[in-house]
Amino acid sequence: MEIALKQIFFDVPNENNDYVSYQNKLETRRIFSNTELEKLFNKHFDAIMKIVENEITAYIDDENLFNDEEDMFPRKCFLTGEWYVREIYFEDINYLSVDTAFIGTDLGYKDDYLGLDVHLYYEEETAEFVFDGIDSYVI
Repeated sequence: MEIALKQIFFDVPNENNDYVSYQNKLETRRIFSNTELEKLFNKHFDAIMKIVENEITAYIDDENLFNDEEDMFPRKCFLTGEWYVREIYFEDINYLSVDTAFIGTDLGYKDDYLGLDVHLYYEEETAEFVFDGIDSYVI
C-alpha cells in the first residue's frame, strides 16, 4: 500500500527556536553553526528538500521497514500521509540533518508518530549536497 505524502507547514513563530511538535505547531527549528553554513543551506534549499522528500518517500514505501504487521513499528495503517520539517541542524560542511516528523492516528487522534532524520553532507568538488543516511525514531 503506497501512501501519498503531503508536506505541511506550521506558522506559529518560533522566536526562541524551541523544539517543534504537531501540538505546538511552531515554525521549523533552525540551528546553524555559523552564518556561512546558513547561507550555503539557503542557496541549496530546493535541492536539499528534493533529496529529503525522495529519501523519506523511499523509506515509507519500503515494505521491509514499514508495513502493517501487528508487531511492526512503524505501521502504515496509522499514517495520515502528512509530514513536516521539525529541525534543520547544520553543524559543519560534513553534517546536515533535516529532521522530519510524520503524523499518525495510533492514539485515536492526529499527533506526531514517526521521526525520520535525513543526513546529508556537502560535496565541495561538485558543489552539491549528498544523501548520507536516515535514522528513524518513535515520537
